[in-house]
Amino acid sequence: MARRKTKLNDNNLAIAYYRYSSHSQNEASIEQQRELAHEWADAHGLKIVREYEDAAISGTKEDRPGFQLMLSEVAKIRPNTLIAWKTDRLGRDKYVLAMAKKTIRDAGCEIHLLAENIPTDTAEGILIEGLMEALAEYYSRNLSVHIQRGMDFNAEHANFNGHKVFGFKTEKVDKKRKYVIDPDTAPFVQLMFAKYAEGEPMQSICDEFNEAGLRTSRGNPFGVKTMHRMLKNRAYIGEYRHGEFVVPGGMPALVDGETFDRAQKRLAENKRKGSQRARGMDEDGAPRYWLTGKLYCGECGETMQGVSGTSKTGRTYYYYYCSAQRKKLCTKKKVKKDWIEDLVTDVLRYIIDDSENLMSLAVDAAVYYKEHYKETGYLEGLEAKRKEVEKGIANLMKAIEGGALSDTLIERLNQLEAQKASLNDAIQAENVKVSLCEDEHSIKAYFEKFLHADFDNPETRDKILEYFVDKIYLYDEKLVVTSWYSEDKTEITWDMLKGADGDPFVKGEAAEFDCFPLGSTIYKVNDMLIS
Repeated sequence: MARRKTKLNDNNLAIAYYRYSSHSQNEASIEQQRELAHEWADAHGLKIVREYEDAAISGTKEDRPGFQLMLSEVAKIRPNTLIAWKTDRLGRDKYVLAMAKKTIRDAGCEIHLLAENIPTDTAEGILIEGLMEALAEYYSRNLSVHIQRGMDFNAEHANFNGHKVFGFKTEKVDKKRKYVIDPDTAPFVQLMFAKYAEGEPMQSICDEFNEAGLRTSRGNPFGVKTMHRMLKNRAYIGEYRHGEFVVPGGMPALVDGETFDRAQKRLAENKRKGSQRARGMDEDGAPRYWLTGKLYCGECGETMQGVSGTSKTGRTYYYYYCSAQRKKLCTKKKVKKDWIEDLVTDVLRYIIDDSENLMSLAVDAAVYYKEHYKETGYLEGLEAKRKEVEKGIANLMKAIEGGALSDTLIERLNQLEAQKASLNDAIQAENVKVSLCEDEHSIKAYFEKFLHADFDNPETRDKILEYFVDKIYLYDEKLVVTSWYSEDKTEITWDMLKGADGDPFVKGEAAEFDCFPLGSTIYKVNDMLIS
């Protein structure tokens, strides 16, 4: 029985969808798909009014931006026809395809596939259409199986599978690449475990490694998060892991079991002290100076850095200190850590808790985006770099499909896939910025997500600081907070900020300030300064 025919929209409007996954060089490029779509539309008296595309995105993924945008707009545009290259361009998951086709057809739009001229109003056409959907999904899954099979074989035999581990290098052993000890970096792994197990803070070890010019397996400076992962890595006691595969003794041990266990015990103890982070401490119990990178000396313009000092009674005090003052190049006094951090938190809280301030800032942000993101080559540069990476991936995939599966190919493929993922994230972020240029309402809606944010959550507070604040300049008599988005400077005296109960951010008192949020000057009391 034929499918009940949907009533088509009575117009000559068409939309088109293009996708290129980069897995095969035989695929029609997006430009080729576009050219053929326009040729067919012209030949059939249709006008393409909207085009959607997803470059280098697998058809198995439902959350493709262009695909989802098309599905959300088809009912609004009400076109007569959707033009696509083949079934697998719309997707390779039969369930996703079925739902998408229903959405499109329910909107009164028929689907025309340029390379598969299948009638969809007959029983035979429906059968062939279903078969093409199944074949699209089969191809995708079969390709994944072939690659996964090779990686599973490597994992079962503890072979190198593309994952670099600091302290190890790889060598060919019986034609297979294996992990072996790297004599240049392995001693640092042993030193890291020994120092941490003896009680030395991770940050101190990181500083020591960075000062020695040491870099992680990815070529980056050492940080606490990286070192935390390294200290938990059982590869250092000889345990090979890849996905669900675990091979005890699959790689040489760099650390003895006793030292490793002592390190794990200390990590567990620090985890139980997680509340320290909310009090401005890191996982080692050391002070966390979260204004670092944002706080600057108003007198000389140098950064303010976190320092500590111990009194004769043994009590430790924490401050922010001008980096130039430490070199006797500035006379700026150091400031109490808790005082300045609490004040900045209150400033941020006031910004976010007041919808009028937030919307005013959104207007400034809209202007800023239009000035800084409308004409820029940064996004184009990212996209060009991604095309280079996609070309490399396509070449490797062609070699793998031809049977040339090797450790070197898998390693390089993993590297390129990771690079592409990073580029996709960066491009997505830039696309958001570009789209915001066009729509002030979108900026306001986005900013509203921060309204009444939880400042007791350090991650939320840090995100707001990073997103809304450019720099904070600290003088001996005032504080100046500047925004990414506005060059306005409004000075507010301490008396104006001070409420009846001494709280400088009481709503009743602060409501009179229309331009308080960012680009403001705040006068402060003297007890925040240390002589």
